[in-house]
Amino acid sequence: MTTNGPARAEIRWLLTPDIEPESYVPEDPERFVFLVQMIAGPAGEAGEESFQFEVCSPGWLREQARSGPVSGRHYVIVDRFDWPALRAYFDRLVAGCTGADWSEVAAKLSRYGLWEFEDYRA
Repeated sequence: MTTNGPARAEIRWLLTPDIEPESYVPEDPERFVFLVQMIAGPAGEAGEESFQFEVCSPGWLREQARSGPVSGRHYVIVDRFDWPALRAYFDRLVAGCTGADWSEVAAKLSRYGLWEFEDYRA
């Protein structure tokens, strides 16, 4: 399906191998981290690609920084675990990334999550 407007992404799935999002309660609500894999593709079209995010609390991040600087790229920092709020965050993130085509949209999404094709050279 081709549109005359800018290309947009849509989330196909949000997956996490580390937790059960609907029932997860962090053992320590001040210090936690888990992986979220967002599978997204061009809105209304076939195809999908993976973007990975580490969701963490400030306490976990502070603990990591004790041994030196930590890059913030591909991290989503939350004060508390709230799966519906995270879902809304990812929905807003995807809605805000538009471009001339899917490659441009995916490149914008890769600023936030680790894109499976990041640094890929054909």
